[in-house]
Amino acid sequence: MHDHSGSRVLVTGACGGIGEAIARRFAAAGAAVALADIRGPELATLAAELSASGATVHHQVVDVGEEAAVQAFCASAASELGSVNQLVNTVGSVDNMGDVAELPLAVWERTLRVNLTSAYLMAHHATPFMIAAGGGSIVNISSISGLANQARMMAYSVTKAAMLALTRSEAIDLARHGIRANAVCPGSVETSLVDEAIQLMAAETDRSPEETRRDWESEYPTGRFTQPNEIADLVLFLCSPQASNITGASFVIDGGLTSLLAER
Repeated sequence: MHDHSGSRVLVTGACGGIGEAIARRFAAAGAAVALADIRGPELATLAAELSASGATVHHQVVDVGEEAAVQAFCASAASELGSVNQLVNTVGSVDNMGDVAELPLAVWERTLRVNLTSAYLMAHHATPFMIAAGGGSIVNISSISGLANQARMMAYSVTKAAMLALTRSEAIDLARHGIRANAVCPGSVETSLVDEAIQLMAAETDRSPEETRRDWESEYPTGRFTQPNEIADLVLFLCSPQASNITGASFVIDGGLTSLLAER
């Protein structure tokens, strides 16, 4: 595991799944962590557990799609931790199925706010503290859905593709401040978010969730979904000195799915 004892890390979507795995990995590696999530009780439990293990933890209930809340969180985190030099955006929503003809505008706008605007707002308000700290890194959790689309998952794919463009722009514009930016593009990850997506897909196709999961997993050459800790390990590497000249890049971790040419 990389040593992050000098790191001051902001993690959004810190309760459950990818965000929690990242928070736990950073804390175990010696980082001070500031955790944001909209789920208050779960956030308090996680923060208490990490604090009991010896980690320095700041936590705050935040709707990361609301600018005032994001600004307050970044400022309080920088004050509590002493500085900020790492930002990891993991927030995402999959409750947005529908094609361009049927998707309601309200769902489109909510998906943009949760999946994309949140990452912009966090970077917008965190980077001044990162610049003051002498640099750092941003990691945005995108998706292979940003590289290739699925039927009736238009809004999700649009936001995840835009996340890749945001990452590249951050890498270009912030390099002069010593800030790197990279994206991670997972396939299906063993989280509650994937469970929700399976439930939605099963309902759309009149099949059971169990059948849907089996078929979904069988599409991966490795025959399984990615584990959250596998994503966390990659994020910690990208935030480490060993990745000091890696910026503007996107890293696929999908069990080989995007390497597979579907049979016809």
